[in-house]
Amino acid sequence: RLHAPDILESKHAESLLASKRSFQYFQPANGNGTPFTSPTDKQLRNLEAVFDDAFDNMKRGRNSKVFVFERPDEVWMLVRHGDPCKREGALESSGSSSVYYRPEVFDVIRYDRRTRELSVSAGSCKKIYDLYREKIGLHFFGDALHFPAGKAKFTLDPLRTDGESSLVCVDVDGMEEVVLREVHYFWGGPEHEVEIRKASNFFEALKRKNRKIPDSARISKAKFEVKFTDSKAKRMVTVTNSNVTSFTRDSDSTAVEAWMTRRGFALVAGDADA
Repeated sequence: RLHAPDILESKHAESLLASKRSFQYFQPANGNGTPFTSPTDKQLRNLEAVFDDAFDNMKRGRNSKVFVFERPDEVWMLVRHGDPCKREGALESSGSSSVYYRPEVFDVIRYDRRTRELSVSAGSCKKIYDLYREKIGLHFFGDALHFPAGKAKFTLDPLRTDGESSLVCVDVDGMEEVVLREVHYFWGGPEHEVEIRKASNFFEALKRKNRKIPDSARISKAKFEVKFTDSKAKRMVTVTNSNVTSFTRDSDSTAVEAWMTRRGFALVAGDADA
């Protein structure tokens, strides 16, 4: 801590990458996009200054910091910043009191060199997702609209068109079995009706009742139970039909993304515009 504080801070930040489970994906506007080059210290400081101004306007304070971790096929960025201040009750030797403070939070940004897509895990604030996709696009690719919003990354149509065949994973390293556990049907209408159906094995339940997934309902979300080769426990993976996935472990993402691509759940650049 005394001799190499920057190294210790960086290693601590790197350990936080695996704590994020849910990601939103943003595809490049022009197909595969331009290659990503390693950011310079000047680029990172400029980016931090922009983040400071934006977070300050959101009443989240300043002093943000960006950590970069490069891997063979991916570039990971951890953004440290503040949340809105809180006041909480505290108990001291003199009795009841209160503490006013600004929580410290960490967001994760990942750039995939293979697909040239950006994925972000930053809680539930839409403004922060917009901030990251616009400023990463501007500072590293020269275009704030390089990663546009509203461009779908995933589709759940293979569940309807391919049935149980869409769950095959024998050709994916790291995965042994996929079982569909939950489906959300969006019926729409003025009430925006959503129907949620659950089963320990959804397709088996349909077969037992001689039913199928209805053609008139849009599948808006699905939950899969996945058996990975490196774990005895089965893990849940959630996929929406837009651009959001949720994993139990960060390390699951590579295998699951490969499976979704091969089974048609993940749209490749260009398909999302079709």
